[in-house]
Amino acid sequence: MSLVIDNLGFSYGRLSALRGVSVRAEPGQLIAVLGPNAAGKSTLLRCMIGALKPTAGQVLLDGRTVHRLSPRTLAMRIAYVPQRSIVSAAFTVRQVVELGRYALPADHRRVSESIANLDLSDVEHRAYRTLSVGQQQRVTLARAFAQLAPDGVMVLDEPTSAMDLQHASRALELLAQAARAGTTVIMAMHDLSVAAMAASHAWLLHRGELAAEGATCEVLEAQRLQRVFGVGFTWIKDGAGRPRLLADPPALAAGAYNATP
Repeated sequence: MSLVIDNLGFSYGRLSALRGVSVRAEPGQLIAVLGPNAAGKSTLLRCMIGALKPTAGQVLLDGRTVHRLSPRTLAMRIAYVPQRSIVSAAFTVRQVVELGRYALPADHRRVSESIANLDLSDVEHRAYRTLSVGQQQRVTLARAFAQLAPDGVMVLDEPTSAMDLQHASRALELLAQAARAGTTVIMAMHDLSVAAMAASHAWLLHRGELAAEGATCEVLEAQRLQRVFGVGFTWIKDGAGRPRLLADPPALAAGAYNATP
C-alpha cells in the first residue's frame, strides 16, 4: 500500500510547521523520520493518518486523499502508535489491545499473538494505567499489531523511547518482520544510530522542510547531519565490521566530561 506526500504544508496559526514536503513510502520499506526537536516529525505523522488536515498539498493512500477517508476505512489501512497513549478508563492490557479491532472484525488469535509477541502475557489482565511507561508503549504497539492488515501502513511516533534495551530490540525486530512481509512502516526516531541499523530508508526534516530522503546510509551523511543537528558525527565500524554512527557532542569534545572513575 503506497503512501504519497505531495507538497505538504501545515501551520499552527502563524507558525509554519511543514513546508513543501514531498516524499513517497512503498510497501516493504521501514522508514525512519528524523530531525531535531520541532523539525515537524510528529506533525507530519499526524497529517499522514488524517488527524491533521494539511494547509497545503495532500497525503494520498493508494491514490485516495487520506483526510477524506472515513475513520473505519483508515482503521482498516493505517495503524498509529503515538508518543504516549492516554487511556482514562480502567481497561486491562488485553482490553486495550482489543481496541485495535474496534472498527474491524474480532480476532482473538491476533490479539493473543500480539500480546505474546510484545512479552505482555504476564500482565494482560492488569489495568493499563498501573504499568510503567515502557510497558504502556509495548501495549500500544501490541494494539497496532492486532489492528494491522498485512499490506497496511504502520505510523509510529517514538514507539520505543521508554522501553528497556531488550524490549526495544524486540519491538524493532517485529517492525522489521512486518516490513519484510509487505507492511509500510514509518517511524519517527531520535536515535540516529538505531535508525542507521534498523531502517532501510530515512526522511530527514529540518525546520519543517525535507532536507534529504532515500536509503538510510545515504541520508545519514556526516556533514549533512552536522548542518541539521549542529553536532559532529562520525561513521565507524564495530568489532563485527558493521557501520555505526557516533555523535560528537561539543561538551565531550571539549573535555568537559571525564568518564574515568
